[in-house]
Amino acid sequence: MLCPKCGKEMRKGYLFSSKDGAFSFANEVPGALENAKHAEGFVKLTGLKVGGRTSVPACCCDACRVVILQYRKEAEEL
Repeated sequence: MLCPKCGKEMRKGYLFSSKDGAFSFANEVPGALENAKHAEGFVKLTGLKVGGRTSVPACCCDACRVVILQYRKEAEEL
């Protein structure tokens, strides 16, 4: 995949969490005591993975420091 910013080839790999973590996306990071699902623009990218690291395939541009990932539709159902 080519970087949308500089046009160079991106390195394939994985974006991963700390142990037992999950990835989500929102317009702003919710506070520690807030339910993240209620954050504006919330999208669940992965579910929890107890006993291991959560990961999603991703591409990274080392020159621009851009990471691109594609999450699966199943993540919304987890």
